[in-house]
Amino acid sequence: MSLVQVETGGQVPQADAAAVDLNGLKFELERAIEGEVRFDLVTRSLYSTDASVYLIQPLGVVIARHREDILRAFEICRRFRCPVTMRGGGTSQAGQAIGTGLQIDISKYYNRVLEVNAEERWVRVEPGVVLDELNAELAPLGLRFAPDISTASRATIGGMMANNSAGARSVLYGKTIDHVLEQTVLLSDGSVVHFREIPRSEIPSGDSLEAKVYHKVLDLASEHAAEIERRYPKVVRRVGGYNLDEFTEHSLNPAKPVNLAKIMVGSEGTLGIVLEAKLKLVPLPKAKAVMVICFRELLDSLSATPVILEHKPSAVEVMDKRILDNTKQNAALDRIRMTFMEGDPGSTLCVEFYSDRKDDLPPRLKALEEDLRARKLGYHYHIETGPEQARIWSLREAALGLSMAMKEDAKSISFVEDTAVRPERLSEYIGRFLTIVESHGTTAGVYAHASVGCLHVRPVVNLKTEEGLRTFESIAGKVADLVLEFGGALSGEHGDGMVRSPFMRQMFGDTLYEAFRDVKRTFDPQGLLNPGKIVDSPPLTANLRFGAGYKTPNPRTYFDYSEYGGMGGAVEMCSGVGACRKKLAGTMCPSYMVTRDESASTRGRANTLRMAMAGRLGEAGLGDEGVYRVLDLCLECRACKAECPVGVDVARFKSEFLADYHGRHGTPLRAKLLGNVQALGEWGSRFAPISNWVAGGAVGRWFNEKIAGVDRRRTPPVWRRQTFAKIARGGAWTPRAGLEACPTVALFNDTFTNHYDPEIGVAALEVLERGGRRVNVVRPGCCGRPLISQGLLERATENAATLVEGLFPIAQRGEKIVFLEPSCLSSVKEDLPSLLRGEQQKRARTVADACVLFEEVATELDLPLRAGPKKILLHGHCHQKSMGLLQASVKLLSKIPSATVTDLDAGCCGMAGSFGYAKEHYEVSVAIAERKLLPAVKAMQPGDVLVAPGTSCRHQVADLGGAKAAHPAVLIRDLL
Repeated sequence: MSLVQVETGGQVPQADAAAVDLNGLKFELERAIEGEVRFDLVTRSLYSTDASVYLIQPLGVVIARHREDILRAFEICRRFRCPVTMRGGGTSQAGQAIGTGLQIDISKYYNRVLEVNAEERWVRVEPGVVLDELNAELAPLGLRFAPDISTASRATIGGMMANNSAGARSVLYGKTIDHVLEQTVLLSDGSVVHFREIPRSEIPSGDSLEAKVYHKVLDLASEHAAEIERRYPKVVRRVGGYNLDEFTEHSLNPAKPVNLAKIMVGSEGTLGIVLEAKLKLVPLPKAKAVMVICFRELLDSLSATPVILEHKPSAVEVMDKRILDNTKQNAALDRIRMTFMEGDPGSTLCVEFYSDRKDDLPPRLKALEEDLRARKLGYHYHIETGPEQARIWSLREAALGLSMAMKEDAKSISFVEDTAVRPERLSEYIGRFLTIVESHGTTAGVYAHASVGCLHVRPVVNLKTEEGLRTFESIAGKVADLVLEFGGALSGEHGDGMVRSPFMRQMFGDTLYEAFRDVKRTFDPQGLLNPGKIVDSPPLTANLRFGAGYKTPNPRTYFDYSEYGGMGGAVEMCSGVGACRKKLAGTMCPSYMVTRDESASTRGRANTLRMAMAGRLGEAGLGDEGVYRVLDLCLECRACKAECPVGVDVARFKSEFLADYHGRHGTPLRAKLLGNVQALGEWGSRFAPISNWVAGGAVGRWFNEKIAGVDRRRTPPVWRRQTFAKIARGGAWTPRAGLEACPTVALFNDTFTNHYDPEIGVAALEVLERGGRRVNVVRPGCCGRPLISQGLLERATENAATLVEGLFPIAQRGEKIVFLEPSCLSSVKEDLPSLLRGEQQKRARTVADACVLFEEVATELDLPLRAGPKKILLHGHCHQKSMGLLQASVKLLSKIPSATVTDLDAGCCGMAGSFGYAKEHYEVSVAIAERKLLPAVKAMQPGDVLVAPGTSCRHQVADLGGAKAAHPAVLIRDLL
């Protein structure tokens, strides 16, 4: 008699978080855990969402430092009968990473690569390691972990195993389950077991939980082998339910080894806690190429997919017109789109080929193109064989966020986006799918893995209305019916979670559903492990992040958020995909990169603001102390505005928050001082050099630290008595003769150039005049950036009006207004038009259109440059990068004969205006600089030149690296 017959069916027990002794649980955890134990409301809110449409606030959060922390935390939860949900990057789109009990975060500390065996091609890891970071460590060995999901920059291996993730190249590599060799697992009774391939003879016997789970899985697979064969979809991308199909062969072949890691993969943390894993590795491709094919219609591209698969590609990825059009909202992504598109396609396919020899690829690409042309499939074929392939893939990987880039309450949401059918039936299936969507009066974007029939279709639904909820439920039900009709899988890679678990009985039938329950009950008899996922889930519409009747808060603001319907709508643009948690490239988010704390991510800050405005943090409005702490480490670098797929601008949110906060609690002295840098500059220059002696001395630094909180370890900038304004008025400057008939530009004399770096202004004058431009130096006031960053928005608005009135006549004449400091340009181009209203706003936009960075103008000039440094290291300013203007600096510096320009891609320098001067920010500021920038500075060779357009960046490298960085204008002038 099998174990299945001994134990009766019925709902799996689930631990009740509401019955937990909260104070006792917190006390025991704080006493036992060496990591972090957080039960505050802000942290619980941060961990209440993932990338899904759901929201469940946990009782508390443990950020585990090591294995013992996980073991201790779970043992305490067992005693308190508290549910446990494991969390990696929190990028789950089905709600797997949220739960009512204790959340254990493994991403911050528990993320080591333990051992690599390059010869045998395997690696041992802790589950918190991020995929991209793992592969970066493996790359020098010519190896990688094969599944390559679009969230690779922040998704953890633990989450990938829990979901059985796949990615773009699953047609070649399969799913995560195909690459997991062994797992060390904490079972629900507190025992630690090692799942790996073992012969049947070594399966443990007796009453231990380890023995029970082995026998249960094998017995169920044997008893239901026929039903498994009948009901499990015959597609590559099936990850729903439990993987009983991996064990049906054992009844026919007793000699086949058993590996229970196969049941753990895809179980979403419901059967055990993975403590360690041994993974199979694959060699990096020696050569690869991409062909992007444009089609008039989406279904045409899907019909072409089976033809393309005959050519053995490594990936075939689709993006429809809706997704492609969304890229226009992000300047960087739009530029990438335009490099490979022709016309206005209804769909594109990105086809990739791998090879061991580069010479093998051109014939394969040619054969594919000829085949498609002969069959009249597609109308434009763009081929990339070099580094530009990475940019094309970055656009595809951004599709997840782009699909949600909608500024109204109705959004493209993730709930039926994970279905998979056989590729040869894909076109017909998607046609039927879209008919369902259209019959509900809505639309959907389509993208993802055409190669394996797994397309992500995201209908536009407003979950804040009763009608929207009915549409949500109806589409979900009809798509489930359609998937069954086509013999497909409802869960293709994103898992079941809370959004597909309600359909498990329908998908697999009563017999297998009860078998799933039996698996869960055997592994987890108390229902402690991530309850409500896969089996016995709550209703589809339970625990929604918004839900019918939810009203988006719309507080009074200084900035104009009308395109979003208010600031609440702008904050809600964050969909939770977590692109802000990347750490290897780009700038977003500097403080997260060094703290690895969810509260320091763009997502964490947006979620906190949303909760605060909705009154879910115990106070309606924005003035909560916990919110202040979350936003405090935002450097206002504005990288999120450019690098977040939907352009969430936390820097602006922070300014808005600070204005509200100061209104409630009073404006601190430091904010007043640092916000009025213009006045400080005027007084400092007036009394220089005495002012420098006072501010730079030990007493002055001590005083600044005590009174204004400016860290005494910082060297203050030096005021110049001979300001740029004085020089430009003729005191030490004679305009170049013979320029009367030349085009005129206005050089904006910003506060930093005027009072601290007048030599930069002089250099810019010389360069512009040598290039044939008449130059008027203008200074109608400060750009307002210091006021904005300190939250002094009432003053900033008044300043904006004055500045716009001063610059408007110049812009109206058609003259360019040239800026030397990127942060000043950012303020005038992006912030001032949003601070003003009505006619003033129109004038501000005219002014913004006239404003350019110095490098943009200088690249257009015919400059007689002599040879200079052989190697130039460029560190771009964050605001410069956020505006997409870094290439202007690269282009200008590349005009220097024989010079090689290297973009350091070092992210933020860590100074960020006044951020790095604050005593409480010093360590974070230094850590940010030490991540990439300072090592690059220290590695400079004699003769190398460091260029940094930003004032803050130049001060940071001088302060911490002892290096002098040049402004581009100075370097170019010196080479004339």
